[in-house]
Amino acid sequence: MAYTVTARKWRPRKLEEVVAQEHITTTLKNAILSDRIAQCYLLCGPRGVGKTTTARIIAKALNCEQRDGADPCNSCSSCESISSGTSLNVLEIDGASNNGVDDIRELREVVRYAATQGTYKVYIIDEVHMLSKPAFNALLKTLEEPPAHVVFVFATTEVQEVPDTILSRCQRYNFRRVGEGRIAEHLSYIAGMEGIIVEMSALHLIANRADGSLRDAESLFDQVIAFNESEITMDSVKQVLGLVDRKIYFEILQSIHEANSPHVLKLLEVVFESGVEVEEFSFGLLEVIRKLLFSKIQGSAEGIDSTEEDKAKYDDLVTKFKSEDLLRILQMMMDTHSQLSKSIAPRFRLEIVLVRMAMMGRTVDIAQLLAKVDPAEVVPGSTPDSLNRSELFSDSAYPERSQDKITGSNESAEKNKNATQKDITNKLSSEIDENKLRKLWPELVEGVKAVKPTLFNFLKEARILGIDRRTINLALSKKDSFQFNQVNKNKEDIERLLSEKFGELLKINLTQEPVLSGSNVNKEENSAGDPRDQSVLDALDGELL
Repeated sequence: MAYTVTARKWRPRKLEEVVAQEHITTTLKNAILSDRIAQCYLLCGPRGVGKTTTARIIAKALNCEQRDGADPCNSCSSCESISSGTSLNVLEIDGASNNGVDDIRELREVVRYAATQGTYKVYIIDEVHMLSKPAFNALLKTLEEPPAHVVFVFATTEVQEVPDTILSRCQRYNFRRVGEGRIAEHLSYIAGMEGIIVEMSALHLIANRADGSLRDAESLFDQVIAFNESEITMDSVKQVLGLVDRKIYFEILQSIHEANSPHVLKLLEVVFESGVEVEEFSFGLLEVIRKLLFSKIQGSAEGIDSTEEDKAKYDDLVTKFKSEDLLRILQMMMDTHSQLSKSIAPRFRLEIVLVRMAMMGRTVDIAQLLAKVDPAEVVPGSTPDSLNRSELFSDSAYPERSQDKITGSNESAEKNKNATQKDITNKLSSEIDENKLRKLWPELVEGVKAVKPTLFNFLKEARILGIDRRTINLALSKKDSFQFNQVNKNKEDIERLLSEKFGELLKINLTQEPVLSGSNVNKEENSAGDPRDQSVLDALDGELL
């Protein structure tokens, strides 16, 4: 007997055998049992999920001579002729090769004749979206009011290409992609019936590669069986199909977490030396990161479609990554994967991205970061950019690494803090050369201009009233209230810039001087005396003109 591929040998013969489409098979069963048969069914969905198979089961059920409930018996003459393709009552048409208006006109002439055997004449048009627009138009009237003995069943993978005028005349059934777990279970059932020893992890690897198509999974299953017909293992699946073991993906993510770039490159070298395609590897890693993100959001890996062994690894990695970091990594992988086919060196591009993931800083909550910076320890002349960024980010991203260091250095940190505060107090208590400061004041203000031009414009209007140790008493006129507010708001920045330029720690104290003459001043003072006006001025940092 000639060899029959698994997809044909184990094709469902009853509605209940159609895998993972219960929402459709239940509805069709009830319709057949209650004799509520529509004139046209539209079966749409991705490839390899059972559309054409379901169409044939409907045709058998409608014409079965010994039907048991809603399922055909598959043993009567009508069922056997439909299965063999010799039935005169069931006509399968390929929409791609019979897409002209003449083909539809011929079909319209044939549908008038009654069934020679059974009750219904069933016309199955596969890939119906391939029909031309004139062909669809020629079919409209027949589709809306066909003879009582005629049933149309359309199947398509691109339902968006079917005109709305056709859709409105059909009962539409949307087939779903088959989940990885359901595909693995079905392949396990087939293997058991065939007497083949299998590893469930190997079947999950095949199911993942099939991307929701049961027919694709069965084809891959046949390919692996040809390599070893008695047993299916992870090694045989990886060797025959060129797939990557998920353990490699988990190791790469672990290395990214540990910022271990050399190990990432070493793992990639092992993968690509085994002959795996770059895009195949990238897609697999993308899928693992996606499931890891879902596990992080849901709190565990229990809800994802994977083996129990892989779920345990997902749960372990979930505790090591933040959601924000996983989102960034996933976005980087998606951008890279979409560009690999256009890249002149896809492997190098992927290596660079994975090394960048390992070297990039981790997401840090700004409140936690600021809590590590003690204002008393920030000396004049230092800026946020001059802080030890790598230490701050690494400690925040990996608190378990720095815990011992923090615990062991509490006492010394407290001593350093007290010493620093004492030094600052001593510096503030000492006096500076007032004559030197007054002489250098224009130059100091010019130093502010180089960094903060707007503050320079406000500060140059200020007058030195005196110097108290290291505090410069400055005065601005009351009519310059806007300038006063801006200088006061940015006092810390000004003190830092002046200290850098002068070479010693300086503080400023700002006051307002009354204007001695001018009627406008009187008006301003009178108006400013109104609390309502003053509140508006304070809120908007404005001045009264």
